[in-house]
Amino acid sequence: MAEKPTIREHLSKHDREIAAIRKLVLTGMKMLVRLETSQRELQASQRETDKELKILIRSLRGGTNGHAKRKVNLP
Repeated sequence: MAEKPTIREHLSKHDREIAAIRKLVLTGMKMLVRLETSQRELQASQRETDKELKILIRSLRGGTNGHAKRKVNLP
């Protein structure tokens, strides 16, 4: 029959488990901060891209490069 761990061993094991859980939580929090920062940068970049796309679309709607369109008469 296996010996039961002593109270000190049992508490020591729990302390190690708590320390490991704490480390996981802190690592997760750091990851969330990095993710949030990246997301803000992506949002700013996306806003700039949207503005540039709208400008491009407006410029293409004009349809000409300064020359008047001529009608072609076909026989």
